[in-house]
Amino acid sequence: MTVQEIFNTVEVREIEIEILSIIEENDRRWCSNNAYIESVKHLLSVRKSILDSKFVMDENYKSLLSDFNEAFIAHATEMRKRVIELHNASINCGIECDIETTGKCFLGYKYSSIHPVQTMRAKKIWNILNGSYDEFMPLYYNGACSFSISNNEKPESINQMLYLDDCLDNWNEMLDKEMTKDMHLVYPFHTLFTDMDFSIYDLLWVRDFNIEITTESDYGSYPEGENKYDDIDWNKGDYFD
Repeated sequence: MTVQEIFNTVEVREIEIEILSIIEENDRRWCSNNAYIESVKHLLSVRKSILDSKFVMDENYKSLLSDFNEAFIAHATEMRKRVIELHNASINCGIECDIETTGKCFLGYKYSSIHPVQTMRAKKIWNILNGSYDEFMPLYYNGACSFSISNNEKPESINQMLYLDDCLDNWNEMLDKEMTKDMHLVYPFHTLFTDMDFSIYDLLWVRDFNIEITTESDYGSYPEGENKYDDIDWNKGDYFD
């Protein structure tokens, strides 16, 4: 089946329409609650299972996945570079305080223009998946990849950020091992695909990413060398005095 045919199967159409109907009904009532959130999360996981069950790796999909992987590496590397530059500028500005700079790399907020399915239903589902609409995937709060530096610490290497190791790796779990053996798929792809509710068909055509970088400073008016927290021995004392 073509991708368009897969997304037009009865089971995929019905699950996506049900997701959108629940969200539309919730918007009308103005009452978001835990039951509503859990319902959408469950349906997103069912949708992922249905779509992934229809996926069969071939040379075309391998090429698309390789392009996704390379695009992600390029943007995550750029994110890391910008975090280091901004952090160094903050450290060198002369302010005496603890400084931490964090970068997050998200899948593009805008639905991919090269995805073969360009329906309004698909675009709305993408907004739900990527957190633009609401937060149905807590694991995606920090995006597909994050990178932080505190004070004067040495930043982790690019490979540590991408593969959790200084050496190249290949995070190709749940895929055809033989066809993907030489792809060096990054750990963030593994997380998106195996731990979150993005189906493989949601990821293959993503080429755009959004980067968010924040710098935080922590200053307290304590004498030099003094602990900024109360010196409490939690094994002593009375809770009620």
